[in-house]
Amino acid sequence: MIYTQLLFSIFIIFALSRAILRFKEGKISFLALIGWVFLWLWVGIIIWIPGVTTHIAKILGIGRGADLIIYGSIVTLFYLIFRIYVKIEDVERQITQIARKIALQKVSTVKKSKSKK
Repeated sequence: MIYTQLLFSIFIIFALSRAILRFKEGKISFLALIGWVFLWLWVGIIIWIPGVTTHIAKILGIGRGADLIIYGSIVTLFYLIFRIYVKIEDVERQITQIARKIALQKVSTVKKSKSKK
């Protein structure tokens, strides 16, 4: 078990370093950094003290700690997919607006050049 815990701990340190690097590059916000740090620290706690999930699961009325992790992961993934969907819709809307502006500018330029002739 200790080798698995060490391996996962190394991965957690790597993931935390990536999150901090992305924050320093300005690619993620401070709030996002806090979220990622919280997530990876929680994963570290689960790896080193696995009984924590069983205790929390029993408080919530869930049979096993592993079930709690699976339910939480599914809910988190659905939320992240929703956030990505909203972002994609916003980007598509912005692209459409920019394309319309460019098309209208081209039409306006063509009309001006034809009227000068």
